[in-house]
Amino acid sequence: MSGLKRFIPLLDRVLVERLAADANAKTSGGIFLPQTKTSNNSFAKVIAVGTGSHKSDGSFIPLLVKEGDTIIISPKAKPISIPSNEKTFELINEYDVLGVVEN
Repeated sequence: MSGLKRFIPLLDRVLVERLAADANAKTSGGIFLPQTKTSNNSFAKVIAVGTGSHKSDGSFIPLLVKEGDTIIISPKAKPISIPSNEKTFELINEYDVLGVVEN
C-alpha cells in the first residue's frame, strides 16, 4: 500500500497514528509517571473516522471522536496496521477508545 493518498474508515472504525511515548510524562497535577506505566503508548491522534454504526432504521449513530482528537486506546485493542510511505497508521474500532484527552 505504498502511495496511500487517502484512507476512509468504514462504519465505526477510527484511523489513528500512535503518539511517541514521553520519557518524562507528567500528569496535570505535576506527578511524573514512570517509564513502565507509559511504555504501553496508549495515546494516539485521530486521523480519520468512519460514518458511524447503523441504527435499525438505516440511519447512522455518529462517532464520538473526530479528526484531530488525541485519544487513549484500550490496552486490549487489536489494531490493524495500515502502512503508508513514511508512517504506519492503525485501524481500531470506536469501542477501543477509552477517552479523549483535552489540553
